[in-house]
Amino acid sequence: MFSTLSNGVRIFYQERGEGKPLVLIHHLAGSINSWKYVFPILAEKYRVIEYDLRGHGRSSIIPGPYKIEDHSEDLKQLLEELEVKNPIIIGHSIGTLIAIDYAIHNQVDKLVLIGALYKAPNPEPYERYVSIAMSLGMQALAEFRRRQGEFSQKLLEKGWTDLLQVYRENSPIGYKYAVEGLLSARDYSNDLDKIDSETLIIYGDEDKLSTNLPILQSGIKKSKTQILKGYGHFLNFEDPEDLIKLIVDFA
Repeated sequence: MFSTLSNGVRIFYQERGEGKPLVLIHHLAGSINSWKYVFPILAEKYRVIEYDLRGHGRSSIIPGPYKIEDHSEDLKQLLEELEVKNPIIIGHSIGTLIAIDYAIHNQVDKLVLIGALYKAPNPEPYERYVSIAMSLGMQALAEFRRRQGEFSQKLLEKGWTDLLQVYRENSPIGYKYAVEGLLSARDYSNDLDKIDSETLIIYGDEDKLSTNLPILQSGIKKSKTQILKGYGHFLNFEDPEDLIKLIVDFA
């Protein structure tokens, strides 16, 4: 289904299940299909909403950059339209920044942060990523990152075709605008203490973004952490079974 927000952005979303509302926010260059193994199982227990971020999947591509605050406002408007209050927000990668920004300014029941960031990442590799995407396409970008050794062995064994699928669903220009916004993200470290909700932080032990963990743990008062051994950044594809169990036990 589509929702046209007051800012003109057209957001594609899916909703399934009944009960406590859970919202899934995917990674950069992802889509609702990033949750293909997670969404249907969670929907057996909860009211689950997944959506394509602006510039991703089937959502509209408007001129960028797409700041984290823009994504957060999109989420706020979507949830207001769906009459969702006090949700559990589950973010992955860039989705964790959106979840953090949303939780600072809006009421949430709980937070789940998977492969989390609290500030913009190192811009250097992303500048090259955008160049490759714009000149050769999104599949070429995924292949380049694979050759650079950026993905875990478990992803290559179990989830590579899934990752390629969601990369192909994205356009280079939408990706470019999203990256520009990501790289301009502010440092949320001094605002993490404003999050008063119980928060579950999840990393694979091979996820390079796990270096962010100490700041998240010290800043979010009601946080707890789970580390999944033998896995990398894309737990949604690498180990959806354990990821689902952690979410259900926490929710």
